Amino acid sequence: MTRSLSRLVRLGPCARNAVALVAVLATSAAAYGCVTMECTEIGCNDSFSIITTTADKSWAAGEYALELSVDDNEVSCSYTWTNTPQPGGGGVFVQCSEAIAVSVNAATRCTETTNGGAISQSCTPIPGQFVQGITVRGTPARVDVVVRRDGAVVGERSFTPAYQISYPNGEACGPECRGDAQEWELP
Repeated sequence: MTRSLSRLVRLGPCARNAVALVAVLATSAAAYGCVTMECTEIGCNDSFSIITTTADKSWAAGEYALELSVDDNEVSCSYTWTNTPQPGGGGVFVQCSEAIAVSVNAATRCTETTNGGAISQSCTPIPGQFVQGITVRGTPARVDVVVRRDGAVVGERSFTPAYQISYPNGEACGPECRGDAQEWELP
């Protein structure tokens, strides 16, 4: 191709090299085909989470009752907390409704280690420190929560989520997921 083109048009040495390079690239592209993007199948769910702690991160033993209003839909649930994690470090998990779950687990301290290009994270429970998590599937505009322990109100708050969009497989692959997590410190 370079010789036939140089017979039609007089090219200097730089132009001949450029034409040769374009010819090589075109041949390579034709030989290997187009580059295709592969997408993973990582899924995600839209959700709003409330991470509830106390000032000293303790979670007093007692009978807990939660009253939630999620976009004016009322849900309540309860659990007993003995202030001790389950064997293996797990806590309490309660499915309040199809869309709402509550859990109490040990607070953890995590450290990150970098080795070459790899990053790993290791988390260990902090003795005597616990976190309550409330997870609401979907994208409610407003969530009102009342937390009671042994019948007495220990906290009451309204939340207005500010959702962030994420693409676990990359924006071109989808799915698009919306999520927000807010912290709430009880007395």
